[in-house]
Amino acid sequence: MLSLRWVGCGLFFVLVWTGLSAERAAIFYEEGMGYDRSWAGELAGHAVAAGYEVEWIGLAQFTNRAALTNIGRTLILPQARRLPAPAVTTVDAFLKAGGRVLAVGVPAWKPGLFQVGGQWLGRGEYEAILNRQRPVRVLMDFSSGDMSGWRRASNTPERPMHWAIESDGGNAVLHVRIEDFTGWDILSSPNLTQPFPPGHTLTCFRARGAPATRQLAVEWVEADGSRWIATVQVSTQWQHYVLPPEAFRAWQPPPARAGPQARFNPAQAVRFTIGIAQSHTAVSGRVHEYWLDEVGTAPNPFGDVPAPGFVNHPHLEGLCPDYLFYPVETPVRVQTPGDLGLAGPLRLGRALPAGVYALHPRQQGEGFDQRRPWRWQPLLEARDERTGDYRGALGAWMGFFEGPYAGSLRVVFTPEPPAFYREKEVREWLPEVLAAMRRGVFFKDGGAELFTVFTNQATRLGVTVANWGSASEAQVGLRAETLQGRREWFAHEWKLRLEPPGVMTLSAVQPPKFWPREGCRITVEIRVGGRVVDRLQHELHVWEPPARPEYVTARGGRLMWRGQPWKAHGVNYMPATGIALPHDYFEHWVGRGGYDPEVVQRDLERIRAMGLNSVSAFIYYRSLDGGHLLDFLRRCERLGLKVNQSLRPGTPMDFRWHEMKALIEHFRLAQQDNIMAYDLAWEPSHYDHAYQRRHYAQGWRQWVQRRYGDVGRAEAVWGFMAPRAEGALDVPEAGHLFKDGPWRKMVADYRLFLDELVGQRYGEARRLVKSIDPHHLVSFRMQMSGDPTHNWPGLMPYDFYGLRQAVDIWEPEAYGRIGDWEKVRPGHFTAAYARLCNAGLPVVWAEMGNSVWDMNRMAPSPEKLSFTAQYYRDFYRMLRESGADGVFFWWYAGGFRLYENSDYGIINPDGTDREITGVIREEGARFMRAAKPASPDYWIEVDRDRDARGLHGIYEAVKEEYWQAVAAGRIPALRWAREPGQR
Repeated sequence: MLSLRWVGCGLFFVLVWTGLSAERAAIFYEEGMGYDRSWAGELAGHAVAAGYEVEWIGLAQFTNRAALTNIGRTLILPQARRLPAPAVTTVDAFLKAGGRVLAVGVPAWKPGLFQVGGQWLGRGEYEAILNRQRPVRVLMDFSSGDMSGWRRASNTPERPMHWAIESDGGNAVLHVRIEDFTGWDILSSPNLTQPFPPGHTLTCFRARGAPATRQLAVEWVEADGSRWIATVQVSTQWQHYVLPPEAFRAWQPPPARAGPQARFNPAQAVRFTIGIAQSHTAVSGRVHEYWLDEVGTAPNPFGDVPAPGFVNHPHLEGLCPDYLFYPVETPVRVQTPGDLGLAGPLRLGRALPAGVYALHPRQQGEGFDQRRPWRWQPLLEARDERTGDYRGALGAWMGFFEGPYAGSLRVVFTPEPPAFYREKEVREWLPEVLAAMRRGVFFKDGGAELFTVFTNQATRLGVTVANWGSASEAQVGLRAETLQGRREWFAHEWKLRLEPPGVMTLSAVQPPKFWPREGCRITVEIRVGGRVVDRLQHELHVWEPPARPEYVTARGGRLMWRGQPWKAHGVNYMPATGIALPHDYFEHWVGRGGYDPEVVQRDLERIRAMGLNSVSAFIYYRSLDGGHLLDFLRRCERLGLKVNQSLRPGTPMDFRWHEMKALIEHFRLAQQDNIMAYDLAWEPSHYDHAYQRRHYAQGWRQWVQRRYGDVGRAEAVWGFMAPRAEGALDVPEAGHLFKDGPWRKMVADYRLFLDELVGQRYGEARRLVKSIDPHHLVSFRMQMSGDPTHNWPGLMPYDFYGLRQAVDIWEPEAYGRIGDWEKVRPGHFTAAYARLCNAGLPVVWAEMGNSVWDMNRMAPSPEKLSFTAQYYRDFYRMLRESGADGVFFWWYAGGFRLYENSDYGIINPDGTDREITGVIREEGARFMRAAKPASPDYWIEVDRDRDARGLHGIYEAVKEEYWQAVAAGRIPALRWAREPGQR
């Protein structure tokens, strides 16, 4: 039911009905499952003190969907980490029905309890029993010494790998030594006939590794070609490994395999593989060794039961999976946020040790009409015991207003030991939280619609009040005080008659026509029975353009600012609120609903504190109406952070000029001198052969017609018969572009055609931007462009040559450079090629980084963290030696990114340093001080048309000479023997 009612003074509210049930609270407890009975009883006492009628439920009700949804609206979980696995689905259904959950000791189901063989076991207990298994059927013990059927596969098959059978402690074992590892190197067994007999599902083996080889990838290939890979930790000592099917994750599952079928099926296994790969194992260095023995199979003593820890939990914010949380790295003091109104203040007298879990932050309730699907409110915050720095939320209130969980409420706390909740301060505070849940009157959001406004720009003020309880009346107050002097600037009061249950939106139609230059603090409060039951606060600022703007410019191959050379030392920024959230909130974080000023400010302060001077950030056109880009830019300006501002979506190849123009004009970006440049495209390329055929075939035919008159004359010059499609000239085949051959002249013309096409489109986009903003540089992130080692038919990058007059900055990316120094150093050649194409443009690396996430552990890998720190150190060396003008790391916040299954963060989620952070602090200062290399003293002539492979062909022709010159202390540079397209 939806009703609309006017309440005097030009205010209105909208009431949306939801269901309401009796004031009961159910507490889960079951004997014989290892639960703390006294602690559950204490929580029951807190609930009674808060006004609930308590009902105890056992396993039968808790794991029955219908029974659980009929218990009432409140569920209390005293020991969330040890919940029975089947309850995942019933709790999910309970929340979807609008239930309220108080969970203590989240992450929930970490590891959870599983009924296996008639007993309830945690993952550790399960694995202890499982790991006692030994192979019943031995597939390979290597005693025969025959390795003739084994095959090696590698990204560098020409480089040495040695494998042999040798004796180790009297056993014949396989010993593998990899001499020059750069990507992946594996050994595959001969095809096996039914390696898993009926009833066998476990993969068993023994293994050990050299000190540098700390993980191995174990793979089964099925008869349908699907590949299933598990990663295991190895040490220098022999260990037994027992892997159930769930330990193997899909690498190449067939499209037809989905749902329950998307798992390894031992009955279909035909080949066993062992090795290391950067995609699956956290290993660093070039030389690796490992030993393998007793590969076989065995039955699972628990039968065909999913292994604990491998169950796919639904994404339940505040509850599970584990990646929604992170460990705090330092001892912390615990307190409530200063403006918390849902419950009274709390400050714990003693510090908690390092290792307590915190929740990744989410968008809170500050700001009016933000249209967030939830209200996330920290209840307990952890601050570093020594420095006072914010480390995270140990408790949170989450009300949901949209989607499948609309009307539900979750209140969660991460500390697990009951001793924490028995502290006097916490014990007295918990009933207040339970009472707030029962009362059910709180803000969805409130304050001003914008957090920063232009001079004389008005913005709406208001609140959105959730009424999920039984209160009948409430008062809402809104006041704005100046930040300087705390003078009252505006105030308003609402007296509400609450018609439970529902969601009520109020809005003031006459906010201030202008705001004080120093800004205001906005506070909104709800009172029920004269008591404040909720409060929100945020600041509102006024932005004025600088009187004498100082823009970043490009001159003589350098970035310039205030008349001096300047370097961009930055990071690609998306806020910490995007960690482990669905794509929409990650991508559209600056829009209405995705923006949280408190989190953004904390992030930016940490970025500045680690010695960075710039950020790269994006806004989509759809976020224009949110208005928050202005607030973000103001915060960056106050902290001295320049912004490489990406405008999305689209690229200059299909330029959405009216949208880009609207963004520039709406936010008055031409007046923002802390914007360093515009980024007009996100990693575009010519993609693959199919893409080129769809998009370029007609243009290619027209180009050939203009140049030669007809295809026959062109082929006479090329000395090669060009491909045809339905009798008409077709684009070159994929193999023609990535392998040299008699088609070389045809490909040279095709590359020239692409250069002209890209140059014209990107040049026109740049011209349009400059027509309304002549102050800012224009470029885009160039993906694999400029990578001399890239030569893959699946992706053809743009060539710098075609962009030489179309951009103001060279912006390559560094994903082809991940590895040791030998892998990093070709970035030096990238810079040399960029300067060959246009020496007047600065070279700024738009993205570089490496994921440190370990999907096996579902946590950052210590090995990958160390490897990535050394990679950063090597990359800084390349930046200095090549005279680069900047770098933007990918990306800021540490933690798990959904869909990509990655963690590229340069800082821990709690704000403490990773090894990477330390490298940035140390090496960044050296990079910023480093002078440009001296003028070239050794010239190398190159000709793109001599090899069909383009830049890669150039590099292969001259790389030995180039690196010899560098080793000799010379400063090499490139020059054209003849420019592309000259005959």
